[in-house]
Amino acid sequence: MSPAREPRRVHTATFSRATREHLARRPVDRLCCRISLLSGLVRQAGTFLIRGGDREEERYRMVLSSGIQPAARLLYSHFKAFGPGVELRTSREPRFGRRLVYEVHVPGLPGHLQALNELGVLSDSFRLEPRVPPRLVRSRCCRNAFLRGCFVGRGSVNDPQRPAHLEILTPYEEFAEDLSHILEGMGFHPGVYLRRDAHVVYLKGGEEVAELLALMGAHDAALALEEGAVLKEVRSRANRVTNCDEANVRRANKAAQCQLEAIEYLQTKGILAHLPPALVEMAELRSLFPELDLEELAAEGPEGLSRSAVNHRLRRLVAAARDAGLRQGLW
Repeated sequence: MSPAREPRRVHTATFSRATREHLARRPVDRLCCRISLLSGLVRQAGTFLIRGGDREEERYRMVLSSGIQPAARLLYSHFKAFGPGVELRTSREPRFGRRLVYEVHVPGLPGHLQALNELGVLSDSFRLEPRVPPRLVRSRCCRNAFLRGCFVGRGSVNDPQRPAHLEILTPYEEFAEDLSHILEGMGFHPGVYLRRDAHVVYLKGGEEVAELLALMGAHDAALALEEGAVLKEVRSRANRVTNCDEANVRRANKAAQCQLEAIEYLQTKGILAHLPPALVEMAELRSLFPELDLEELAAEGPEGLSRSAVNHRLRRLVAAARDAGLRQGLW
């Protein structure tokens, strides 16, 4: 295990941090779920040190690091119950604006090692267990608690205003595989990829991300994502309608300009006066109301004039100008 790192994306930090802090504060009633939660948290936030020493507490040591204060306090209170020497310290990150980091230092006393064994982090021979013990995720409530611990330890989720994306990082490939299988068994569609020195298990899509947040207990965050998805859809529809309207206006303006050019050309050549009365009347109507669309132009014309008739007559005027030699600015 390696020390927990805050998400690298600046725009996700506030929402991710608030979500993780909320999950770390949520109480866990059942002992089995508490063990699963702590197991996921320790795996993501802990570094197990093995070194020489005459005394037991010098031979092994665990350092649990997190930028989430409620998570650090939860770990501190748990390991303190298994023996003396547990310390809660603070330091500053060299990056990310020198944020405050909380470190729980756990000595290698038998009680503490037994606690790590119960959490499925250490084997009976004091070796790290990279895989997820099945006993910790056997029931639905324990699976949700385990995922909560993993997310609080080293997870991130995009702000509701951005495309939905949730991820959990781990240095162990086996652990990433097990985590992906757990999510698949719950009906999700996770992906896994390698980013530098970390394996990333991620979910995309607002529905799946919101559902997982709700299962972990972050109901407010899940609701915010759902509301964000609705707002994004409304904005998208509004933009499509606006773009369509703007395109229609541009086409109508271009067509009206071509019609006006044709009418002016026919007048200059002395052709307009010899055209059928209906076309002469339409030329006068268009010249009088250059900004109106076809339907509005029909309303300004004589009674019974339809939009289709207006369109047909304007096209005949343009065709007459083209036949007379006008080639520029026409459809």
